Amino acid sequence: MAPPNSLTKELAIDAKYDQLFETTLRRTVYGTGVAGLLSLLILRGGQSRAILTSFGAGVGFGSAWQKCSKEFDDLVPELLKTK
Repeated sequence: MAPPNSLTKELAIDAKYDQLFETTLRRTVYGTGVAGLLSLLILRGGQSRAILTSFGAGVGFGSAWQKCSKEFDDLVPELLKTK
């Protein structure tokens, strides 16, 4: 059986993965939604709307990627600690 300290570290990592997955999903959906609504208001063509909506999804995903990357950079030194 693993020591209790190791178990709590694993649970903390699992919680962080869940949080980062939720952040990625939320920001991608928000970016898609905002860009989709904006494209309906200002653009006429279907292809133009699709391009702007895709751009919004990419911006949302990129924002989430940046946040997740920063969180994992903070997490790596914590994972490398040995007792």
